[in-house]
Amino acid sequence: MKSSVLRHSLLLTLALGLAACGGKATFPVEGKVVNLKHSGLVLSNIGMNDLPVDAKATSFRFPNAIEYGVQYDVKVKTSALHQDCTPDNSKDTAGRQAAINVTITCRDYTYLIGGNVKIVGADGAAKPYVGENLVLINGSSDRINVAKDAQTYKFGGAIAFGTSYGVSVLQQPDGGKLVCSVDRGIGEMGDAEVTNVNVLCREK
Repeated sequence: MKSSVLRHSLLLTLALGLAACGGKATFPVEGKVVNLKHSGLVLSNIGMNDLPVDAKATSFRFPNAIEYGVQYDVKVKTSALHQDCTPDNSKDTAGRQAAINVTITCRDYTYLIGGNVKIVGADGAAKPYVGENLVLINGSSDRINVAKDAQTYKFGGAIAFGTSYGVSVLQQPDGGKLVCSVDRGIGEMGDAEVTNVNVLCREK
């Protein structure tokens, strides 16, 4: 009985030694995540189950490692809500580098703000805008000089989903004959361009 146990132990040690000599190194498929703000990001890799990534995560790792010489190809199967996420250094063969380190970078979708410009006469009827040097501002820095005879306007600076905006009149038109105000000038950016922040000018 003792001899049998000893023989089994020797065989097990030999098997482990052979595995150690002939086995392949393994590599976790992992990396960092940059600027992820929202949920919904799902990653995929060859031969592995899809990997959901939590909102605001800064790193990821697939549950299973891959052996030396096996190809990996990390892709964004589903991007995060309100963001465009793309991989870098995502495709190679395990072992060509000391470690697998993929970077997933997420960029916010951004949208513009604008609206109509019109004059409301004393009788309440709308007229085309004919003022000059009307200046609008969004927040504290994004400004636009509304062109003479303009029917619409649009700020040049796009803003990200969830960002608050506040459009107001910084400078009234020249001549003192018009007083302009902004309708629906305060809000929070959604998932589409804002086109209804209208400027209404009244004749004195």
